[in-house]
Order: sequence, then structure tokens, then C-alpha cells
Amino acid sequence: MKALMTPQKQKFLSTLIVSVGAFLGFEALSLAVGLYQIKTYLELSIYIYLFHVFWLTFIFDLHLKERSIIGAILSGEIKAGMFAAAMKERFRYIINWHHFRHLQNFLILPGVIYWAVVALLFLNLFKESTKQVIVVSASLAMTVAYWYFKDFLSKKLEMHEVGVRVLALVKLYAAFLIFSAALGLTWYFGMHWSLLVLAVFALTFILIYQALFQLRLLSPNVVVPVMAISLLTSATGYIIHSYWGINYLTGGLVITGVYNSLWGIIHHHLEKNLTKKLAFEYVAMLVLILSVLAAGQDFAPRID
Repeated sequence: MKALMTPQKQKFLSTLIVSVGAFLGFEALSLAVGLYQIKTYLELSIYIYLFHVFWLTFIFDLHLKERSIIGAILSGEIKAGMFAAAMKERFRYIINWHHFRHLQNFLILPGVIYWAVVALLFLNLFKESTKQVIVVSASLAMTVAYWYFKDFLSKKLEMHEVGVRVLALVKLYAAFLIFSAALGLTWYFGMHWSLLVLAVFALTFILIYQALFQLRLLSPNVVVPVMAISLLTSATGYIIHSYWGINYLTGGLVITGVYNSLWGIIHHHLEKNLTKKLAFEYVAMLVLILSVLAAGQDFAPRID
């Protein structure tokens, strides 16, 4: 039987559906939080996220499976008891450890972006222009992530170099969003600095784990450097929480700059292509970012 769509068209259509769903979901959240319906906002954010997980799991599972019982059902070759058998086969497949490891890695980046947006929209309840910038930019980032993840799945879990580079940029943007959101929430609710430190440590660890898994660099030897990066980044979070000025977005950018520089150096070290010049460039870029941002701060007591 001739396929109804080419793989490229399937990739475009599935990415479009998820991307439009992400954009409309963010817009619905923006509307709910703008009406100051906090309980509804939290419930809606959970339901929309569950939809994303369901749809991404469906895409993940469908792309890695060969045509079998489900394929027969979709083609109209239906027999008695086939639907029950198909459901059994689907769940047996998805809980396979090899595929489950890839699935949870597949869900990390969209999840980080999604919950960062949920937090940032809450922090900007009545700032419509700011909320729209967050919604549009995050939707574009998720679209790019979905597109290259789809490419990743269509190649049977093999990622090409361009996809790795693009996803690295999306991951950097996700880090900025989630670090800014974590800092903003701790300031907004007057939380103790230890909660921000713990959050930054955990988020840094998750983002680096996702990258190492994707690059096939996970091994027992990377535990110490990953923990060191997470600790140093979380220490930066403590400094920002205690001494930074009013704007949590610039504070999040500082944390992201430290994270990116440390991760870049360790990444090249693990790839065995780290040079003194490259390490100097990462450090120099970090110093430049910190200098520009610090120049706009007076480090006076923060206004909450």
C-alpha cells in the first residue's frame, strides 16, 4: 500500500500540530493568569503539559516501531481482538529500558521550556507585551526542538551534527528561561537562598545529563565534572540571590553564562578537542558578559 505522505511531510505535519498546540496552550495560560485565576492557571498548566507528554510519547513510539498490529489497524486490516493486542504491544514496547531512556531524554528539553514559561507568565501577570514575547519566543524554541527531535527519531536515534548544534542553542535558551524563572520565584515569594541553590543545582545537572546522553558521552567518569559544574553554577545562584539588583532576568543571564562556560569547557574536554585558546575564549566571553551586566547594577538593596 502506497504511503499517504512522505516522511518529510509527516515530519512537517506532526511538528506543526505540536507547535501550534504549544503556542495555543501558552496563550491560554497567559489569558488565565491575566485574569488572576491562579488555581485555574495551575490546573490548566498541568493539563496542557500532560497533553504535550502524551503527544510526544505518541510521536516517539510511532516513529521507532516497525509496522505491526497498530500498522494493520491503521491500514484497515482489522480482526477480532486486534485492538487489545495492539495496546498490549504498545505498552510493552514503551517500557523497554532502551527506549524509555531515550523517551525521558526526549521529554527533558520541552519540559524545561514549558515549566519555565509557566513560571515567567506568573511573574508577569499583567504585563501583556512581556507575556507575548515570552510566549512567542518559547513557542519558536519548542518548534525548533520538536523539528530536530523528529529528525532524530526518523534516523532511528542517530543525531547529525547540525541537529546537535541547533539543539545546543535551544538548550542554552531553555537554561536562561529556567534559571530566570527560579530566581524570580524565590525573590517573589521571599524564599530562602538554599531553595534557589538546590533548584539551580538540580536544573544544571538535568540539562547536562540531557546533553551528555544526546552526545553519547555518559559514563562513570563524567560524574565528578558534572557535579562540579552543578555546584559552581548553584554557587553563582547564591551570589545572585544575595547581591544582585532588581532584574531577575539579568540575574538568570549571569547564571546561564557561568553554566554555559563551564559546560563548554567540560564538553570539549570530553570530546578531547579542548585547547588553551578555546578555554580562554569561554572565560573571556563570560567575563565580558558579567562586566556588561554588572555595569548596569548598583548592587543596592533589592526592591521586592
